[in-house]
Amino acid sequence: MGAPNARRIIFSSYVVPTTAVAAEELSVHHTEFLGSTSIDTLSKTLGGKGSVTIHATQWGDGWVSFSHQGAYWEDQSDVWELVGETWSGELSITAAVKLTDDTSTTCAFVYIKNTGTSVNAEVSLNDTGGNYYIIIPPGGSVHLRGDGTTLECNKVYVRGASGSSTTTIEYIIAKAA
Repeated sequence: MGAPNARRIIFSSYVVPTTAVAAEELSVHHTEFLGSTSIDTLSKTLGGKGSVTIHATQWGDGWVSFSHQGAYWEDQSDVWELVGETWSGELSITAAVKLTDDTSTTCAFVYIKNTGTSVNAEVSLNDTGGNYYIIIPPGGSVHLRGDGTTLECNKVYVRGASGSSTTTIEYIIAKAA
């Protein structure tokens, strides 16, 4: 049995522009949808759908967090039976973590979700793990579609806020077809 052909990732985003408004006399806040008037140009939701074709075989089992090497009992602690520890599908990070060491291919798709509750996740897309320009708040996520030529899989780094706080992430990092 051979590798699957035409593997794809289907993704979408959906945004409803809103603003929080505080009443002058009270400390009560309410949310208004931007574009609630007929003359406003933002009266619709924002977002879109897309798909990306990825390589039939990926760079390893860890291309998705739910299949990370930590998922295998032989890679967990020696007393895993006593601890009752199971792999949650989330990767705990503090200092910079390179999501893959594959230097042979460009990236078709990256998805990172900060599943932590109080610490931002920071993402860098260069080979030194510097310049963390993408900030993912707790509960937030980001997805990037690579162009198949310049975003390299081995240049995606993630860390907890400022490299000193711990958070958890879920991720997908798929190489181009």
